[in-house]
Amino acid sequence: MKNWMKRIVSAAVVVSMSVALLAGCGKSQTSSTTADAAITMDEGSVSMDEAKLYAYVMKSQYEAYYGSEIWDMEIEEGTTFGDSMKEMITKELVQMVLLSSKADDYGVSLSDEDKSSVDEYISNFKTNVGEDVMAAEGITEDAIRSVVEKSTLAGYVYQKMMEEEAVELTDEETEDARCIKVQHVLISTTETTKKDSEGNNVDMTDEEKEAYLAEQKAKAEEVLEKAKNGEDFKALSDEYTAENAGFEFSFDKNGYDPVNQSSMVEPFYTAAWELEEGQISDLVESQYGYHIIKCISLNDEEATAASVEAAKESKKYTSINDKITQMVEEAKYTESDAWKEYKIVSKTDETTDETGSAADTTAESSSETDTETTASETSSSETESETQK
Repeated sequence: MKNWMKRIVSAAVVVSMSVALLAGCGKSQTSSTTADAAITMDEGSVSMDEAKLYAYVMKSQYEAYYGSEIWDMEIEEGTTFGDSMKEMITKELVQMVLLSSKADDYGVSLSDEDKSSVDEYISNFKTNVGEDVMAAEGITEDAIRSVVEKSTLAGYVYQKMMEEEAVELTDEETEDARCIKVQHVLISTTETTKKDSEGNNVDMTDEEKEAYLAEQKAKAEEVLEKAKNGEDFKALSDEYTAENAGFEFSFDKNGYDPVNQSSMVEPFYTAAWELEEGQISDLVESQYGYHIIKCISLNDEEATAASVEAAKESKKYTSINDKITQMVEEAKYTESDAWKEYKIVSKTDETTDETGSAADTTAESSSETDTETTASETSSSETESETQK
């Protein structure tokens, strides 16, 4: 296992509805009337049913990971997490309308495949969430269709904006994207278990661990001496490196490998960046053992090219999102009284009407099963977490 090298993978943690609804979409753009609108703008409107759908999916995604009691948590004086989520949803709905309204300007539309996918999406939503929950939440098929269509068009416009955005890296940004190439030998210090009389793995005693670590350090010093005396570095790695720890790596100043999308541990990449081409490091200790690093190149052209492209994409992403944020901040829209009164609260605080069911102005929680299923069905992944390779 190359567990000294951390692989970056994406995880479905908390993603916005506008991203979640891009999986399967179609077009007919059911529009709300001003009378039943939650949000009204010159560019279009969002009905209360559409807003409730958006809120339900966002709420379900968060609850799948953080539980249903988070909404009353006060994040600042007088403001709950539910209040903050309501404000965020309003801004995302405004953004959805603004972007989808620019579909013609950017020459984007929904394909026949998109159109046929919407019915399948609605069918899956009804199956996974349940029509009884939809009724309780005030979610209609028309609302699902309309939000999916608007979200999809907004996504296409966003993609076009990204494609058309021109950015250049500064000299400093280009230098920061440069990747070096190194080779290494790893003398592991992680094998601190032993077999007992029955063949089971058990932890070493403190005395045994101390002796083992001293032995590994002595071995590492021996290998380092051999390397600095000119012995073949690849042969030393083959003989001494821990299983699957790897031999050759390229990464930027932050230890990130843009080709394999992995990241090195800090002591390793810091020491590597201090080397001159052809130089061999002293022993570099990390939680995985003793590394001996040899710098092969101060500029791995393939990795650097990938790193430069990633830096440009990141800069485009920042630029576009700054522009969209400004668009939303400058947008003129009106919230209906019904939407202003709509609350996102924890399950224990939900108000009930005379029949005992949750009131329409409250964002109810569905059952845990519905919430888990909805989150997995309606979210693709956009937030990153780290696992070890």
